[in-house]
Amino acid sequence: MVMLRSALLLLSLVAASELCVAPAWSEPRELTDQELTEVSGQGLVNVSNSSLNGLDFSTITFNSNITLNANMRNVVLGQYTNVANNGGGADINIPLIQFGTSAGTSAQQTVQISNPYIQFVYNNAGGAGNSQVIGMRIGFEGISGNIGLLMNTVSGSLQIDGGAAGILASNAYRANNICAGTNCIPLSQVGGVLAGNASGPSRDFWISMLSQSVQFPAQPGMSQPNLAMAGAWLNWTDRLIALSTAGTVQPNVLAQLFHH
Repeated sequence: MVMLRSALLLLSLVAASELCVAPAWSEPRELTDQELTEVSGQGLVNVSNSSLNGLDFSTITFNSNITLNANMRNVVLGQYTNVANNGGGADINIPLIQFGTSAGTSAQQTVQISNPYIQFVYNNAGGAGNSQVIGMRIGFEGISGNIGLLMNTVSGSLQIDGGAAGILASNAYRANNICAGTNCIPLSQVGGVLAGNASGPSRDFWISMLSQSVQFPAQPGMSQPNLAMAGAWLNWTDRLIALSTAGTVQPNVLAQLFHH
């Protein structure tokens, strides 16, 4: 995915810069407790661990802000074949995602992403030394900007302010529509979203791949998300406004990636 490639590129640049620096040596010196309290800093990558409902979570966060203008096509996750019905499908089928536009103001042409992360989920029911990886999720701590969407099927939790159409929501397996009460429209008619508002960026975008259902911890400042189900699951409910509910997708944009 784009965020993984960008993070790996940043790591490669840092490593290359380190190799180009002439070696320097100094004798190690022990610091006092007082001196240690005066030392602070933050690395490019942060690793943290947490637990919830008997499951353990290991999170690798890339402390970076990314300005993105790119297309992603044919995002198909969790493909399956139903022999009984002589057919198949996928948990998530999104033919097109457009980060930013090719027109409009400079702010509309890019999307701001902060602190992308990868989180692994472990089940330790087997006891020490028998931890089982049951899945993972990839997400952003924040995302702001115009995002064009063409969605066929989504397994997950979505909530979008549809304006006159109302607050559109879905929390289901392989949904192909999104509803405000009894008023439902096809997902394919949601042509895009504006992520974030005056209060800040959208804070709960993630996609998980799981062998069993998982209750993920809450994002900072938010309540716990809905239960993520087995298979591929997309969560995005925070500060989203529909750019269109008539199936109009934004113009294609160039695949360009900028780092800050």
